Amino acid sequence: MVTDRFRSLGRPARYVGLCLLLVAVAFLVLGRWDLALAVGAGALLGWVLLKPVRITWAIFVVAFMVPVTIDFGYPTNPSYTLLLLLFVLAVWGRLHRAERDGWPPRLIGAALLLPFCAVLAGVLHWHGIKPVAVGVAPLLCIGVLGWHLIEEARRDPKLIRRIAETFTWISVAVTAFAKYQTLTGTWPLFDQFAYDWTYTSLFDPTRAAGLFGHPIVYGSFAMAMALVALTIRGRYWYIPFTANLVGLVLSGTRSAWVGTALALGIWLLLNLRRIAWRGVATGVVIAVVAFVAVAVNPATFRVGSSEPPPTWVSPVEPGAKPTPSSAAPSVDSVDVAGARMSDPVGSASASARFERISVAWDGITRDWSTVIFGNGPESNVRYLEDVGIGDGQAQVFDNTYLTIWHNLGLVGLLSFLGLLLTLFWRSRSLVGRLIMVGFAAQIFFFDVWLWLTAVAVLLLAISLGAAGDSAAWPRSLRDLVPGRQRVPGRESADVGESHHQPPSPSAGVAASFTARGTHSH
Repeated sequence: MVTDRFRSLGRPARYVGLCLLLVAVAFLVLGRWDLALAVGAGALLGWVLLKPVRITWAIFVVAFMVPVTIDFGYPTNPSYTLLLLLFVLAVWGRLHRAERDGWPPRLIGAALLLPFCAVLAGVLHWHGIKPVAVGVAPLLCIGVLGWHLIEEARRDPKLIRRIAETFTWISVAVTAFAKYQTLTGTWPLFDQFAYDWTYTSLFDPTRAAGLFGHPIVYGSFAMAMALVALTIRGRYWYIPFTANLVGLVLSGTRSAWVGTALALGIWLLLNLRRIAWRGVATGVVIAVVAFVAVAVNPATFRVGSSEPPPTWVSPVEPGAKPTPSSAAPSVDSVDVAGARMSDPVGSASASARFERISVAWDGITRDWSTVIFGNGPESNVRYLEDVGIGDGQAQVFDNTYLTIWHNLGLVGLLSFLGLLLTLFWRSRSLVGRLIMVGFAAQIFFFDVWLWLTAVAVLLLAISLGAAGDSAAWPRSLRDLVPGRQRVPGRESADVGESHHQPPSPSAGVAASFTARGTHSH
């Protein structure tokens, strides 16, 4: 089969492929694995660019699977490098479809709205071209990615749902890796290759980071995958759903817990009339299995030597690699989760949040121009580098909304909120809306833009919203009243339902939780 595909590429493409293979092998022989990797990545990128469907897959694979905490020799910051790669993929995908889709002014305007606000803030509070370019770049890349994925989802809704389901199963393997991290008290690969010690298990060995180098980002991913598994309902959906509940606990990410709780609360409210005893029993079984998976003691899997596995200690000099230590912590994930849930208001974490809110607010309210137009792109970075927050915690505002207001002003914040509300209102997918709710709640507790996996959660929600499904969303609160029946033919166009359409595979959003124990996949 591989040979047939290779022959089908055509003679020029085969020659190019063979030449690149020989070059990569030559670099490996010379011991330059980095150059060999670059050649392989370039060849793969060329293959991806041949078809728009591959581009859509590649966008999510790169955003979800390539960690930004490991520097593979990128010419600049890993987040900016990968954002540039995704920007190239999205632009090339639009050029592929330009003849068919044209250049829709509304979508293009939405994609450029936040970059325009950044340029406006940068011009009014001028600090040079560099901060404007650095501040505009991620917003422009994300806007173009959203535009491209909306168009592709409208063209091929099944593709987006297939991608979402595929990643729910990948997330099961990620959960297994996260469990291994808590069992050993280390983050394999990430401890050895992270470009900063704060992206290793040394930062907090009691929490898992999965494949993403940071527990908060893993929490975002697990939240999205749990909601996709629950709502789309592929075959054996309860396996990835349970696995991602485990991942959420192992990550110790309270912001993701809040987002997931809000989304699940809405899901339960929408399906309240259809919940039956069988559904309750299924929920109890899932909860018990998830608890057992979280509660497994690290000592259970230690065979032979009684010596604890290595952990990592802080480097003496800034920028130095972390070094192994012989005393690894014993992680009890249940105790860790309980401690984080009962964390008092006066704790160090809560105090750090309040301190950052105060600092950001002081910058926002400096004068009328900073309230309306902000302090300019990257102004938060300038403040944290030049002045800083002297509490020994991460030098970030840890609140996407406040950071946008601080940098881009009320104009930027209202534009961002308007985009989120518009995307939510126009979404034709229940799962897309639920993920947006969770995302909107979570980014109140951290700055999202340079964490590609977390950004990809929003992009997945937008894509699913454009693809649509037949899961019902209430037109008004009256639709939630038990016993109230909808008038046939008046289902919301926003959720893509029609009285004359047959139900899609995602129609049974309450399957196994619904009356009579109906099941769909």
